[in-house]
Amino acid sequence: MESRKIFMKLINLVDNTSKHPNLGSEHGFSTYIETKHHHLLFDLGHTDLFARNAIELKVDLGSVDTVIISHGHYDHGGGLKTFFELNAKGKVYIHYEAFNPHYSIKIDQLKPIGIDPIYRDHPQVVLVHDYPYKIDDHMVLYGDIHQTSFAPSGNAVLLEENHPDTFHHEQNLIIYENNQCVLMAGCAHNGIVSIVEQIQAQLKQPITHVFGGFHLYNLTMDTIEDPTIIHQIALRLKASGAQYHTGHCTGLRPYAILKDFLKDQIDYFDVGCQITI
Repeated sequence: MESRKIFMKLINLVDNTSKHPNLGSEHGFSTYIETKHHHLLFDLGHTDLFARNAIELKVDLGSVDTVIISHGHYDHGGGLKTFFELNAKGKVYIHYEAFNPHYSIKIDQLKPIGIDPIYRDHPQVVLVHDYPYKIDDHMVLYGDIHQTSFAPSGNAVLLEENHPDTFHHEQNLIIYENNQCVLMAGCAHNGIVSIVEQIQAQLKQPITHVFGGFHLYNLTMDTIEDPTIIHQIALRLKASGAQYHTGHCTGLRPYAILKDFLKDQIDYFDVGCQITI
């Protein structure tokens, strides 16, 4: 039997959960992606954990040519310092407002949750202003998503500087490879349904795979979205026809609800999970 050709490999380096004793977990997200044209990282987690897990998973971070930071929160861009120490060539694409101060509100107190602004002027950083932003023929960034469908309720306790966060600084990545169209979303603060449907409307081919957190779990409040809302989200995701690989801020309880409805159309993408396309 002829072996299946592999055109893309994705390895989860950071997630909230890990089933592997030698791989750590933390509240964060980072995925290594290898294609015929690129070695890239989508987000960098909170600490240097992405680098430590990369060693265990035999991922060469020195080969990375591109990094995408999905938005300006510590659990996605906290690993910048470590990345720059390990890699002096990879370009880091991030929205220009992502380095603004960001906070969460907990019991009337503000907790800083942003990314260190010292890296804003780093020579490897590329500040993105407008979307779509074409990196090359195989990778395009999309932003400016309107929160029209099922915006996470947890956004209500999140601030940018001294006002409610609009998540204008959130961006998503489309990767084209061998007739596959892969969407990478970090936390889906603008709503995973809005992200999928609005980006799909701009594309000439269907999105085949979606990776990322759906922000159905609120870490600050330890609450989840209303199960009725999660069912409605699942209905819209099912209609897209894409395969979903989720974790991080989706939360285990919301994932169970999604899984019950979407069946084999969704799986949990935790630390050490490897998916080939």
